[in-house]
Amino acid sequence: TSVCGLAPLNTRAVGVQDAPAGAWPWQVTVQTTSLFGGHFCGGTLINKDWVLSASRCFRFYTASDIIVYLGRRNQQESDPNEVSRGVSQIIIHPDFNSATSENDIALLRLSSSVNFTDYIKPVCLAAENSTFYNGTDSWVTGWILIEELGKIM
Repeated sequence: TSVCGLAPLNTRAVGVQDAPAGAWPWQVTVQTTSLFGGHFCGGTLINKDWVLSASRCFRFYTASDIIVYLGRRNQQESDPNEVSRGVSQIIIHPDFNSATSENDIALLRLSSSVNFTDYIKPVCLAAENSTFYNGTDSWVTGWILIEELGKIM
């Protein structure tokens, strides 16, 4: 799709720091609706209907246990740019090995399609047989807990 990989609001944050709203529009938070709900895994929007994530995250959950938030900037509060979707299907790689983490990949089918905005866009996936040479710039995104002055931020 012609909108994949476009992050018009990205200021290219580097290191462990808060990213501005819309900086990584394909990053999603996968949360459980259970009693102890909340963020338990990240994911990447790959098109209007599917999220790519890790198989290890879904060993103890069914699709009905999960809600995906797209366009969210932090985990402490809701965001005016976010939308949520349920999950209608979880596909875990058939050769996933939890002991070795081999094939640790899963697909989540969203319960309904999302509309793309400046805050919600899919990532571009590499073409088959792509080569990434040493020194190729790459980005890793997600959520972490930062302890500052004894307080979890």
